[in-house]
Amino acid sequence: MIQARPARWAKHLFDPYLNRLLKRHFHGIYLSGDLPGPDPALPLLLAPNHSSWWDGFLAYFLNLRRFGRPFYVMMLESELSKYPFFSRLGAYSIDPGQPKSVVASLQYTVKLLDRSPAPLVSIFPQGELLPWGKRPLNFKRGIAWLGEHYPGKVNILPLAIRCEHLGEQRPEAFFLFGKNLVCDSGNFPGIRALEEMEESLLHDLSLRIVNREKGEPLLQGRLSLNRKVDLFFGKTTHDSK
Repeated sequence: MIQARPARWAKHLFDPYLNRLLKRHFHGIYLSGDLPGPDPALPLLLAPNHSSWWDGFLAYFLNLRRFGRPFYVMMLESELSKYPFFSRLGAYSIDPGQPKSVVASLQYTVKLLDRSPAPLVSIFPQGELLPWGKRPLNFKRGIAWLGEHYPGKVNILPLAIRCEHLGEQRPEAFFLFGKNLVCDSGNFPGIRALEEMEESLLHDLSLRIVNREKGEPLLQGRLSLNRKVDLFFGKTTHDSK
């Protein structure tokens, strides 16, 4: 497997680049609902759905804006081998087709969770990129293995992510957190319970979007083409009066 090798120089280069990238490609990014308060002394295992190419970047961005922890993210080895720079930002690999590699990646995740200061480790329990509306979510066993084998307490935080076009040229991204769970090997709720929490969370986020409840803006993107056209014709109309 490919291990994470985070470096300050990589973060200094990437953070402003990511901000520009998201502004260029999104009309806005929003946090819907409340931000949970995970125990800062305990590691944080972030468990989002995975329905967009952007999800890893969005998890990184969310950590920058709201948690500020050392960041790690599990990434397919086939992708990380093509983009090794991401290992300098905290990405490490998993190869679902190799059982021994899967175990090695999960054991490595346990070691990451045990680092100090307490990190944020993002994994995608679905294990692959799937359409947003796919149900059931079919969480893989990896997150259960972590819950059962991590030797101490850990925050497990479900997260719903959705990218949606809502009358703008560029999409908007929405976050909605579930309830933070403080777990150890003795009280891990089980993989099906986590899957049901995530499905309920995704349904809640969908209703919020339908009702135009965007939530707290985390980033406002550049003006999209339709906005520029509106401003142009608005100015032209005003000048002609």
